[in-house]
Amino acid sequence: MSLASLQRGLDMLALLNSNGPMRVDQMAVELDIPLSTAYRYVKLFKDSNFLFEIDGVYSPGLMISSRDEQSQKQHLVEMAGPVMARLQKATAETVILTVRVQSAALCLERLPARRSDTLSFYRGSVRPLYAGASATALLAYAPTEVITSVRSGSLRRFTALTPTAERLGQILPAIRSQGYAVSEGEVDPFMVAVAAPVFRHGHCICALTVAGRQSSLSGERLDDFVVMVRDAAKELSTALDSDAGSGAWMTEEGW
Repeated sequence: MSLASLQRGLDMLALLNSNGPMRVDQMAVELDIPLSTAYRYVKLFKDSNFLFEIDGVYSPGLMISSRDEQSQKQHLVEMAGPVMARLQKATAETVILTVRVQSAALCLERLPARRSDTLSFYRGSVRPLYAGASATALLAYAPTEVITSVRSGSLRRFTALTPTAERLGQILPAIRSQGYAVSEGEVDPFMVAVAAPVFRHGHCICALTVAGRQSSLSGERLDDFVVMVRDAAKELSTALDSDAGSGAWMTEEGW
C-alpha cells in the first residue's frame, strides 16, 4: 500500500470518528474520492473490524475503540460473568451480554445453550437496535435523539416479525414500563428472547438476555424466564452500583 493510499484510509477513519455514522457515498463525497475506491476501503476496514455496518451505515469498530473503552468492556464482562453463568445454569439456554454502541447493539459475551441453537448473535457481532430483545432493551433507555434516529431510519426486515417504526413506538414504552423486553422471531426465525436492562447509578449500561427456541420459551416457562432474567439484571445492577473501579463506563452516546 502506498503512502497516499494509507493516508486516504486514515482520513476515512478520522472522518467517521469525528462525524459519526455515515454511508459510503457520503464518505466518498467528503473525502473527494471515487465511490468505488470508498467501497474498497470500507470492505477492508469492515473485514478487519475497524468498521461495522448496520443497514448500509458505517461506524467505528472495535479495533479503534480507545483503551479506556476496551478496558471498561472487559471489566463489564468480568463482573457479569458469574451472574451470566448462574443464569445459564438455571435456564439451560443461551445467555447474552449486550451493550449499545451508538445506534447498534454489540454482543460482548455469549454463554451457549446446552444444546445447539440457531442464534445469529455471537460475541463481537452487532445488530441494529430495532430488532430483538437484546437490542430493544437497550434502545428503550437510549437518549431521545438515538430513538428518533433509529425509528426514522431504514428498518431492514430480517423476518416478517421484525418491528416497524410504528411498532417500535408501542414496544419501547412497554419495555420501560415493565422493565424487560420479549422478542419472538424478530431476527432469527422460531427463536424467542427475554432481555432486561442493567443500570449503574440510574444509567442503562447493558442488557442481559436469555434466548432459545420457541418450543422451550413459551407459556409458563417464558414467565419463569422473565423473572429469572430480571432478577439477574437487578443483581448485576447492584454489583455495578457498588463497583468503584470502572471509570465513566459509558456516555449518553453509548460506548
